[in-house]
Amino acid sequence: MNSLQLPKFDVDALVALQKANVEAMVQAQQILLEAAEVALKAQVAFAQENATSVQAVMNGKLDVERKPEAYLDDFKMATGKGLTVAQTQVDLALKAQSEAFEILTKRIAANVDDVQKLAA
Repeated sequence: MNSLQLPKFDVDALVALQKANVEAMVQAQQILLEAAEVALKAQVAFAQENATSVQAVMNGKLDVERKPEAYLDDFKMATGKGLTVAQTQVDLALKAQSEAFEILTKRIAANVDDVQKLAA
């Protein structure tokens, strides 16, 4: 009776491959989470600053001697600051995504090599 020959299978190499996959995913996720944390802190700081300004206005601390144009300038400055915060967050997010994508791309390339070695 002929015995069925199964190809040799390196379980340790497969485990190492999966471990490297998990490590790459964790590293990419850490980069994205750190970027999200920095962005959230910037948003909170900006919101607190704006809340303080709004609260001063709501409490009647308006300078009646001040011209309306000065309040408009304040509004423009706050809007500009908000846009700067938003642009900084977009830049941070793009950088984090790029770094995470690079890690995962390198891992995928390594997987192709590793799987070819396993199949050999």
